[in-house]
Amino acid sequence: MWFRTPELALATLVRIAEVECAALPASKDPFYQQTDVSLDFYRGIRRVQRDFLESRTYARSLTAFGLGLLNETGSRKARRQFDVAADRAMSLRQIRAIPHNAIMQQLGYPVNLIAGTGTAADEDVEAVADLISKSLRGRQIMRMLRASNRLASIKSVAAYGELFNSAYWASRPYRGTESVLEPACLALAERLTTDDRNSAFRTLTSRLRVDALKLHRLLALVPDDSSQDGREDVRRSLGILQALRLALMQHIFLRAVQVPAFSRSNDISRDDVLEMIFALRIDDALAQFRRAFPVSSPSIATFDVNEPTDYPDRSEQAYAHIHAQFIEPIERSYQLILRVGGAIANHFGAHG
Repeated sequence: MWFRTPELALATLVRIAEVECAALPASKDPFYQQTDVSLDFYRGIRRVQRDFLESRTYARSLTAFGLGLLNETGSRKARRQFDVAADRAMSLRQIRAIPHNAIMQQLGYPVNLIAGTGTAADEDVEAVADLISKSLRGRQIMRMLRASNRLASIKSVAAYGELFNSAYWASRPYRGTESVLEPACLALAERLTTDDRNSAFRTLTSRLRVDALKLHRLLALVPDDSSQDGREDVRRSLGILQALRLALMQHIFLRAVQVPAFSRSNDISRDDVLEMIFALRIDDALAQFRRAFPVSSPSIATFDVNEPTDYPDRSEQAYAHIHAQFIEPIERSYQLILRVGGAIANHFGAHG
């Protein structure tokens, strides 16, 4: 069925078998000959990567915004089928590999590429650097690491954690230049006092900084044969994009917390909707806001009644300003956030 004819099927499978059974050519690359160094180096990287994947702080940081930073790509769901309401306990196993890596790009630091190299080399950094310098394969690995490191920013990762820092929101009105935002800032500060995402991001960035310092120590000992052209321009562009998106996210948080209270419906409360906002489940949150504050609803004129009434018929006008001041700005801001995400992915040259 797949090969159309028995002859074509036989020829294809025989060629595959020949290639798979043939002995691999002997490699003279020191990276594959001095395995006492390279194998320990590999195992050290693997150990650090596994530690990150098993760390609760890494998982909480990576899933802090769910998949809200990513544009949808393809028809395959990026998130596996689990309870969509359980964002706080969201596991890395619920996210497929490519979106997992794409989230790290969006947060500003490709952990899947960089983390562990410095720590693994730290025990015998001179020997590892000497091996890499003499190895074609080792220099290829270093070029990949340097290319990733040029796009990486631990400060960006830390900045996303500050969105959940209660102290930041509580102190923001102190400058006296944003008095109109004081109630919203204080509401956010009060709500985020028990949120665990800020501490998770701080723990993650501390671990990344220690590992990065060790990586820079290794890179300093290995000749750099990569191009530096345009490095600073790319870093500035990424910094501007990250700052713009952080500002948009703050704007969304401030707008959302100012939406008037509404009655609980379908087991979803205002607090639940705000949690959706913090996790960037914007479409779900806006659907709840629109349900609570409709701009089109039946009026008394819709019905054929015989008796006069003095019941006020102004509900549509009453909710229109909520849409204009809160719902529509949140929607526009989120669309811009997704466009920024596309620009960041373009700088990395990949989605994940």
